[in-house]
Amino acid sequence: MRVSWQPYKIFFFLQITIFSFISKAATGEPVIDSVPEFGNKKEIPPQFEKPILTALSYFPELKNVHIVFRIKKAYSSLTTKPNFAGVFKRKDHRTYIITISNETIDTLRPLLLQNLTFEQQVGVIGHELSHVVDFNSKNFPQTLGVGIGHISKKYLDKMEFNTDRICIQHGLGKYLLAYSKHVRETMHVHNWRGGDFVNKGNGNGKYERYMNPDTIEKTMQEMQTH
Repeated sequence: MRVSWQPYKIFFFLQITIFSFISKAATGEPVIDSVPEFGNKKEIPPQFEKPILTALSYFPELKNVHIVFRIKKAYSSLTTKPNFAGVFKRKDHRTYIITISNETIDTLRPLLLQNLTFEQQVGVIGHELSHVVDFNSKNFPQTLGVGIGHISKKYLDKMEFNTDRICIQHGLGKYLLAYSKHVRETMHVHNWRGGDFVNKGNGNGKYERYMNPDTIEKTMQEMQTH
């Protein structure tokens, strides 16, 4: 059936389209209107397409990197790892897997991606993509070193802290800040060291595995002045 567009309907449609574009531009949000632009060689769950594409738009160096976003039951809300077979290949032939948990223990349920706001989703996805940037800068022996380093809590503290820095360097500071605040308010801790410590107490000591909100703000200011 042929649809007849009356002038007032066309005018109304144009108003909505233009207003939507201006709103995004005014807030500094990238206009995500094309999967091929940011989703090249990416396997993305449809329900999280917008926050994932938004985060990816801040990582141009990952445009041709194969990344698989998979959803499955997992203890941690999000984790990133290189495909084992891929670590033997050249960097542009590697594959990285980002696991998005859809079910975990009750205590960690508020941190599942599905329970976060859009800003918080972009923040934590940006952190995981920063892991990909870090992994992809390493050769095979260095990647093995990361795996061995996981047995050291101090090594992990340093690695995750640096990953947050990479995230901020890519312009995702405000998103990471939103996620960091949510985690600390929800988990009732000052220093968050991850889900593995949720039943052991994260403590308020010197170990800042993931940047606290005040550290994120300070780092953002330092980067703006240099």
